Parts: sequence; structure tokens; C-alpha cells
Amino acid sequence: MTEPRTLYLTTPIYYVNDVPHVGHAYTTIAADVVTRARRLAGHDAFLLTGTDEHGQNIERIAREKGIPEQRHCDLISGQFRDLWASLDIRYDDFIRTTEDRHRRGALHLWSKLREATAPDGRPAIYRGKYSGWYCSRCEGFKDEEELKQPGNLCPDHELPCDWTEEENFFFRLSAYAEWLRDEIESGRIRIDPVGRRNEVLSVVRGGLQDFSLSRARVKWGIPIPEQPDHVLYVWVDALSNYITALGFADDAPAFRRYWAGAGERFHLIGKDIIRFHCLYWPALLKAAGVPVPTRFFAQGWITKNGRKLSKTTGNVIDPVKLVKDYGPDAVRYFLLREGVYGQDWDFTDSAFVTRFNADLANDLGNLVSRALTMARNYCEGKVPPTAGLPPAGAVGREALLQTDAALGNPAGARQGVLDRYEQLDFAAALGEIWSWVSQLNQRIVQQAPWEMAKDPKRREDLEAFLYRLLEAIRISAVLVGPVMPRAAARILGMLGREAGEPARDDLEWGKLEPGRALGAIEPLFPRLDKAGAGAAPVAPSPKKEKPVSEPSSPEPVVPPVIAGSSTAPAAVPAAGPADKIDIADFGKVELRVAQVLEAEKIPGSKKLLKLQVDLGDEKRQIVAGIADSYAPEALAGRKVVIVANLKPAKLMGVESNGMVLAATHEGKAVLLSVEGESAPGSKVR
Repeated sequence: MTEPRTLYLTTPIYYVNDVPHVGHAYTTIAADVVTRARRLAGHDAFLLTGTDEHGQNIERIAREKGIPEQRHCDLISGQFRDLWASLDIRYDDFIRTTEDRHRRGALHLWSKLREATAPDGRPAIYRGKYSGWYCSRCEGFKDEEELKQPGNLCPDHELPCDWTEEENFFFRLSAYAEWLRDEIESGRIRIDPVGRRNEVLSVVRGGLQDFSLSRARVKWGIPIPEQPDHVLYVWVDALSNYITALGFADDAPAFRRYWAGAGERFHLIGKDIIRFHCLYWPALLKAAGVPVPTRFFAQGWITKNGRKLSKTTGNVIDPVKLVKDYGPDAVRYFLLREGVYGQDWDFTDSAFVTRFNADLANDLGNLVSRALTMARNYCEGKVPPTAGLPPAGAVGREALLQTDAALGNPAGARQGVLDRYEQLDFAAALGEIWSWVSQLNQRIVQQAPWEMAKDPKRREDLEAFLYRLLEAIRISAVLVGPVMPRAAARILGMLGREAGEPARDDLEWGKLEPGRALGAIEPLFPRLDKAGAGAAPVAPSPKKEKPVSEPSSPEPVVPPVIAGSSTAPAAVPAAGPADKIDIADFGKVELRVAQVLEAEKIPGSKKLLKLQVDLGDEKRQIVAGIADSYAPEALAGRKVVIVANLKPAKLMGVESNGMVLAATHEGKAVLLSVEGESAPGSKVR
């Protein structure tokens, strides 16, 4: 771990011309993960987000709606904050450009710029006349070569631009070209990914043009004191939010700590606004005598089904609906795992559902369920004792805990995940964690703790294995917490940890307290029913607990070729030639693939297990006579074949809704397995 550092991280402030979209969510989730990971590593981190609420577009939209501009801003800004709450975004401040603290801070920056002298000795701000093609939607002038013809159309909005002549205040950006090039080439201003850095340097080398800082035709904004019929243009108004939120106007402690101090000043931005942030903003601050940003990271774009997102064509990704359908953790995980942050990538509903079921339901969900179920069954629902391990703090304890690489995840690997977060390589960080999760699942199968449990002489081996397994899961939860805070908290709660934010020392081994009671086991990510938009997680069918007063019935006879039945089992006839049936009779039997969600023994029975299975469009409970061949913990996630259209029946008082097919070998059941990618519910033909 490195020494504590200070991070001030910002998202762009989002324009309130419309409701939040998935690109806004993508950036803000990334920012939240970075700050959570920095705090986990022991650093001081502050996250700012907010809304940009001035400009000609706001005037137009409010007028079309027939409401005051401020009312419109309040409504849309509120929707951003609602979405951040639903996505578990934990920001430290939310700035709005209609707030008084922002207005005072922006004007304070303006006053410093008015007094500034550019490197060439001339005033940094001067009056000038601008003539050009102006797009009211962009609220900006367009170079003639940018326009689409015929019609002088804006390249972004494809609406006609107006030829405009206007006298404004200008900033002498051209005088700062050499300084900007030196700062970027030296890395003092770091721009990632490297392709974006090269793009910005290319603009500098091509020659920088001065730009306008005021607008006369816009009324909804911050008036300039020297000329009240002009308002501050976006380069001073919106960009200054990064310092006005910290109390720049008053030289507040937060400003001195997070901006004027020696920490990292880091802006997350979209690639479409990279020029303004990486050139205009540092030059303005340099002129005003204010420290400049130290780092920028430009985010790529998300497309859907290979096409650009567009409300006009209906090709949209609604973040509000995503959260409603799948939950915040799944949305956060998919957006950061599916693509490489900083590059463009394509969103599909089927990819979302596939990754949800494979990574979250099967890999992580089954791991937690299997491990906790074994601890409940073999260790009385408590963290296993560590008689087979040295005591906490003893020399060699850490090494012994990490003897099994699949369970240990050495300190270097844990630091590696944190380093990936810091580099904004979220897909790689999650890939490392999931590689470990996969190893843990494999290690359970290889070690077969259910076999250890049968041998009293291996009791200490069993407990040592389960302790290390639970400790590995705890570390996994802590590491994945920045991306999936809600799921991480639930895992830690099941491990008996009290509520609270994980801290740096939670990454150390041996934090699980032997003998501590484990929490109730609950499904983390029930599988999705279908691959498509709006496929909501469906919880397993509630377990029907057997009443304490109900007497145990005699152990039923289970036919050797049928592992479970929904009808009362009949006596097995002597071996002999079977009566043949025609195809019509066979057609009455509905065979389907099912995936086992969980399994447990039925009290009082040596042979029967109660299975909860997923049939794709429904969940069922089936009783199967396979307990002498399969431990319950070994079945979770396994695909089996069942007879799906049998009438329900009770075995030892437990209702069964289907029959699991199995063969026999030396008197024991052998489940029929399913190869390939057959989805739960697929018909067997």
C-alpha cells in the first residue's frame, strides 16, 4: 500500500436540457468506483457531480413547456439525483450552476481573468467581434468545414445554423499554446487514454484560436458586471463548477484542501468535450493564477446493437429502467465489465442477461451459497474454528493461509486489483476478481469437503479448508465492493460482519472471527428468466418448512432409475422384458433441462434431498432420492434432466413437483448430465 494521498474527482456537470441517459450513468458509476476504491486503499477522496443549468437551450425548452427556467432546472436536476441514489452513487457534493455559491465563484474567476496578463504581455481578456455559423442547440459557433451541406447544418443536430455577428469578450488562448504543449507532453497534465492525449496535442500543434467568453443573445445565465446585457459563456460558467463547489469565492478550507493543495485534481469527461476541458480550462486557470488539473480521462461512447443511441430512432438504453429491471449492482457491474473504459463498445440485452447469469448468478452467487451452506451444515452455522492454523498474529499464519494459491490471493494480487481501479481499468480489475471466484468454485469440487465431513479424522482439515474458503470470499467481497456495494454488504452480512464501510485493514487475512455466528443465507443474484430487455430477476420459490409436530413417515422406496418422483413410488417389479410403448405414449412425457439452485437434506431421511430448480420460466421444488450419491453442496449450479409434467405428490411430507432422471451404478444413482449451453427449461427431444 502507498502512503495516503488526496484525490479530488469530478464528473462533467450534466446539462439539464433532457433527462439523464446511460452515458451520464456510465461516467458517474466509474467516478463512484474510483473514489470508493481510493478510500478502500486508505486515501482521502472527494467526488463532485452536478448539473449545468444555464444557456439558450434552457430558455427555449422552458418556454416550450410554459414554465419558468428555474422550475425546469429543478425538475431535471432532481431526476439526476434520483438516478444517482438508485444506482448507489455516493457523491460528496452536488453542484448546480443556479446556486448562489456557484454564481459568486464564477464571478470571482471572471474578476481574476479580467486582471490577468497573457504570456505575450497583452491582456488575457479583450473585446472582439465574432462572425460565424451559430448552432443554438450546441450554443456554439461552427467552422464552415464542419457544416453539412446543403443547408449549413450542424454536424451534431443536423439543424440549420444561423450566420451570426456578435461583439463579445474573448480569451487569448493562442498565447497559451506553448505552455499547454509543455504541460501535456511532460505529463504534468496527464490525459488518458493515450489516443486522446495525442488528439489534444494535434490540436495545439495545429494552432489555437482565441474563443469567446460571453454571449449577448442569451439571457438565462450569470450577467457580467461590466456589461449586464452579456452573460458568462459556458467556458467560465459551467467549467468553473469544479472550483466553485469547493468554496473558491471564499478560499474555503475545502478549496485549499482539494484544489489548492498537493493532491490529484482529476476530471472524468466524455470524448466529445475533451478539447474544452484539456485546453480551455487549464489555460483559463493558468491566467487566473489558480492551480490547474493534473489528470483527465476521456470516456468512450456506448452504442446499442451496433447503432448510435438515438431517441428519434428509438435505439435507447434507459438507465432508470435498467435499475428497475436488474438492480443497481448488476447495472454497475455490466457497464464496467463488458467494455474497456475509454473505448467505444456495444450494449446488447442478450449480453447483459448472459453475463448476469454466468458471472453473478452462477459464479459468485453459487460460490457464496455453497460455502455458507457447508459452514451451516458442518460448523453449526458459525465461522469454523482454526485449530489447524496458527493463532492470529503468529509468524507463519499468513503464509499458511496462502499456501493454497486458489484460496490465498497473495497481497500483491490484492494490490493489483486496487491498482487496476486506480488506472480505470475496471474490466481488468473485475476479471482478476472473477478469476479468483472461478478458482474457488473449482477448489470446492477438487477438495470435496462433503467427503471430508464423513471422516472424523479429517475434521481439522475440513474446518481449516472452510475457514480459508470463507476468508477468501470475504476478501473477494471487499475487493468487489467499489463496483457492487450492495452485494458486497450482503455477502459480508452473511459472513457475520456488522454493517459498515470496509476499510484498508479489511484487505488483510484472518479478519474472520472463529466461532462468530454466520448470517442468514439469501440468494444474491437469482437467474434471469429470459435473454431480453426487461427480464427481471425471479427469486426462488419459498421453501415449505416441515411443521415440527408432523410425524416422520417411513422412508419411501425410490425406483433405482428415477432419482425423484412427483407420484407415490410403486414397488419395483422383477427384472424382465419391458412392455413397449408407441410414440404417442412417449410424447406425453415432457423432459426438460433444469438447473439446481440449491439442495438440502430432508430431516429423517437418508436418501432424499429437496432441490430447488430453475426451469427458465419458473422455479420448482423436487424431491430426489440421491442423498447417498451426492452431497447437497455439490449440486448447486448443476444441470439435470427432469420429467416436468407429473402431478405433484408428497414424499415424507415434502411436496415434489417433478422427477429427476438418473441411472444406477453399483446400487447408487448417477444423474443424467447435460452437455453444452442448454438453457434451463430447454426441452429434451
